[in-house]
Amino acid sequence: MTVQELIDALNKIEDKTLFVRVLEHRPEDYDTTNYFLEHSLDSISEHSTGSSGHELHGEVLLTGYA
Repeated sequence: MTVQELIDALNKIEDKTLFVRVLEHRPEDYDTTNYFLEHSLDSISEHSTGSSGHELHGEVLLTGYA
């Protein structure tokens, strides 16, 4: 999923006050640990394509907690 696809999907949600939860998809373990995004903007990091460790593909990293 790209950043734009994520933005488009999030824009369809009416209640913008909801928390963001991530459920790790591991059906073999049935791990239902809830992961929530941190409340600060520091929880979102951008690593551009070509930067150290991201020579081929960049990424946006969302840091959370369980």
